[in-house]
Amino acid sequence: MSKFIRLFLSKPIANPYIMTLGNLLFSMTITILLTLFMMMIYKMCHDTLTYNPKFNITLMMLAIITTILLALIQNNPLLSLGVLGSLSICRIRSNTKDPRDLGFVFWALTIGISSAVGAYLASFMSSILIGVVLLAFSIHKTKKDTLLLIIRGDNVDLNRVQTIIQQLKYSNIQSKNIFKETFELVYEVKQTEIEAKNLIHQLQTFIGIEGVNILAPETQII
Repeated sequence: MSKFIRLFLSKPIANPYIMTLGNLLFSMTITILLTLFMMMIYKMCHDTLTYNPKFNITLMMLAIITTILLALIQNNPLLSLGVLGSLSICRIRSNTKDPRDLGFVFWALTIGISSAVGAYLASFMSSILIGVVLLAFSIHKTKKDTLLLIIRGDNVDLNRVQTIIQQLKYSNIQSKNIFKETFELVYEVKQTEIEAKNLIHQLQTFIGIEGVNILAPETQII
């Protein structure tokens, strides 16, 4: 019998970490705590258009399932091949709204694997590092978002609308269409979510305004 075959028919190649119920519960607890931190980072790094609460819950499920699968495998090559064969039939066809979502999937898998093998320090330190980096790169987007402001209404309100937009800290006109009785203005503005809501409310108080739309040009909606 070759060494390769004896490897798969022999005992586990290493001592498993999760051997008792206490070890399993402790690993699951660490997995849940770190995943809650990851879910918080996920929510903070996404805006209202790209945040998906169902996907956030799926990240928790992924981390927990990964920990349970590795606890069942227990370093046994035969079991690992069986799990690999089972997972090979899975197909993920749903598109992600944000390319960063794929990174969060691997982050969840890393948490589950680290907790299952007892590498709590590595899991904790890597999660803190990833969270800090993601927050650092998303701060500028949460402060001021570049938005497209589209205003339609009667010509009688044209000067009032232009005066309000010119009072903003940053505004750049993209399009100005004036018809016989109506107009359409398109501005590029930088506003926080609260400032954008206040601006919409202020413009809608004008009787002649037919519609106010705000678009996020950098957001990809699938």
